[in-house]
Amino acid sequence: MDYQLYATCPDELTGLLAKEITALGGTDVHTAYRVVYFSGSQELFYKAHLHLRLASRIGRILKEIPAQSPTIIFDKAKKIRFDQLFPPKLPISINVVASNDQAKIENHLIGSKLREAINDCFQHHLKTAPNQSSRDAVIGVNGYYHNKRLMVSLDTSFESLHKRGFRIEGHPAPLKETLAAALLAVCEYDGSIPFFDPMAGSGTIAIEAAMIAISRPPLMLRKNGGFGFEYLHDFDPQLWQMIRDQARAAEHPAQVEIYASDIEPEFIKLARKTAANAQLENMIRFEAKDFFKTEKPAERGLLIANIPYGVRLGDKEVSPEFLRALGDHLKNHFKGWRCGIL
Repeated sequence: MDYQLYATCPDELTGLLAKEITALGGTDVHTAYRVVYFSGSQELFYKAHLHLRLASRIGRILKEIPAQSPTIIFDKAKKIRFDQLFPPKLPISINVVASNDQAKIENHLIGSKLREAINDCFQHHLKTAPNQSSRDAVIGVNGYYHNKRLMVSLDTSFESLHKRGFRIEGHPAPLKETLAAALLAVCEYDGSIPFFDPMAGSGTIAIEAAMIAISRPPLMLRKNGGFGFEYLHDFDPQLWQMIRDQARAAEHPAQVEIYASDIEPEFIKLARKTAANAQLENMIRFEAKDFFKTEKPAERGLLIANIPYGVRLGDKEVSPEFLRALGDHLKNHFKGWRCGIL
């Protein structure tokens, strides 16, 4: 039986995420505001957590119920067999999002009724109360209210999927890994040509490019127990191990070079440590160097730069003079390269 699933992302990326899900084998793929809905087997469900580069969170839809009033929400939600989904001691959180319906019920009322329904279910079937402490929650029970209907789902990501499992803290304004992956997707980077980030910061974009170049899934280094679905009653550890083994076997040596530089030596030290933590230290050529003193490292390739000024660091604005100099340097010294600037 196929699961009804969803993956969230910034609204501008839903089209790209939909393509990623389709390529992975998802069916009935369609987009909405900041979410992509799709269907798939348990295997596809597990693979989505491991392989999707652009998704922020992944969820499994349980049921859509009438929601004309708080009483109806409680009556319908308590019939969902939450006790057959996860153990009572598992910490869970209740999260509600509502569309801008004029007649909508307040989020806190929906959340309260969901909480009561889950408690009623466990008390009725197991004679025990569930652990509804949102602190250290492993599973999220989500409700999406729209047009007097409530979609009830499980958020099975545990931590946000931008947390790949190898970042080392220390950069004042690190780029989210999912945004780095989005930049590469927009530029259609597939690992077949050299890549260069001349303003690398902590190395996030270069590391994401390196993983693409060796066909490594982005969440490959999350430890066991790092996803919420691993705590569900129907978790299949053999299937999950098979999926991870297949992904590991599909990795291959990179056919191109990945380059990363930054004017700040401390950032390059941090980037090297992070790359080592990601088991990619021998794949990326790091160098502390001023971008305006760099030349193209190969005849052709893709350059992506996240300019370290303006809102991201909060202390400088991007001046027209800087942008003009940037454009001139790219035009004069990176002929044959495609360039993307954030």
